[in-house]
Amino acid sequence: MRASWVAPLLLLLLTAGEARPAVPEEVRVRRRAIEVKYAKLYMEIAKEARKVRDEDLVREVFTRAEELDPGNDAVLKFGEPNGNGKARPDTRRSELLKKRFASVRADEAKARLELARWCDDEAWAEESVEEAREALRLCPGPVCFDEEGVLTESTLGRLPRSLSISVLDGHEVFRGRLVPRSEVPSPLAWADGFSLRTEHFLIKTNVSGSLCRTMGRTLEAARVVYREETGFDVRAPITVFVVSTRSAYEEYHVKLGKEKPDRDNIGKCWRDFCVVDGSRSTEAVLSVAVHEVAHGYLNLGIEALTGKEGAGVPTWLTEGLATFCAGYGQGSNAVDNGVVDPEKARAPSLRRFQELIRVRETRPLAAFLPMDCCDSIFYYQAFAFWWFLRDGASEEIRAHWRRAYDRICRAGLTEGATPLGNRIFVEEMGDLAGLDAAFYEWVTALPLSD
Repeated sequence: MRASWVAPLLLLLLTAGEARPAVPEEVRVRRRAIEVKYAKLYMEIAKEARKVRDEDLVREVFTRAEELDPGNDAVLKFGEPNGNGKARPDTRRSELLKKRFASVRADEAKARLELARWCDDEAWAEESVEEAREALRLCPGPVCFDEEGVLTESTLGRLPRSLSISVLDGHEVFRGRLVPRSEVPSPLAWADGFSLRTEHFLIKTNVSGSLCRTMGRTLEAARVVYREETGFDVRAPITVFVVSTRSAYEEYHVKLGKEKPDRDNIGKCWRDFCVVDGSRSTEAVLSVAVHEVAHGYLNLGIEALTGKEGAGVPTWLTEGLATFCAGYGQGSNAVDNGVVDPEKARAPSLRRFQELIRVRETRPLAAFLPMDCCDSIFYYQAFAFWWFLRDGASEEIRAHWRRAYDRICRAGLTEGATPLGNRIFVEEMGDLAGLDAAFYEWVTALPLSD
């Protein structure tokens, strides 16, 4: 038996530059030790099963022993059933033997999985996959994955990386079993969906297991950016729901007692849980999730600091932060190896804001800061303004901004926080006209390459 579905490129890369036999001698020796050991154990059970007259169990156990070690003297002498098949078996002793048989099969599966992991470490990918698949056949059980795509089985534990790569290339984990992706229903019922718990997030989706895994990896990477930008180390878990259809996204809002979202609303975060419209492209779904979770992360950080919860901080601040963390302006995103790369997308987004300045579609800060209703121009300006306060302003302006940000956060999430936050910002920053001029001068003068 050969694992013909192993990705040929993977095997080529793992064995490049080194001539190796079809079945390495080291693998043969270790595999043979497993076969001899467990054939003997199975034969002991088969003999006991014959004594209690359970010929069905005799056949099942004997068949496994014969598969492992057909030339074994004990196997050859045991022979076919002895004609007692019609005799009533000793049910109690038979049940005990069945449990013993299951236990030995599980032990053999673990031994094969240990061999599979060793083969994986030694870069014997095909042999690793073959042994791991045999382990799963012997000990079938629910299979799950982590954000890196590493598979684990409920009884056996972590499966070798070679199997994860091979299986996930064309298979999916559906209802706790490995199945070809073509066999996963679409649209997928929520009850049959995928979930993944990472260190800081719980992701649930009925889009695909691939998106679930990628989302976990993306949000853990984004959390590094959240922590750096907000100054908070939020430990509270955040749950992200990604629904497969637009209608389900709208229905989710209604069930929460919220208004039906407008067409441009494709993601929303309420404190420690978010919902995202998963009917878009993977890149868009990832970027929206990173953006929305940034809102929740900031709110949880402020709540932990102040114990207050409520309306929120100024809209320009929350949207500027979230858009900077996601690295994109409205309708733009950048994904590298399945993870949102904010630095890759910031230059194009800032260039777009430069174009908006040129055609005079942006707003002076006095009009921009109090805004609650956000259009695409607002997102670009909030993004650029956060970047300016972070990196582009003079040291004096950045010092004022750090004090303003600290005061806004310490004011807490109380009712009326938006005007309060803006009042704090203006008090700390002072001359808005001068700040306005410095901001637009920085944006227009910044040379950006593709």
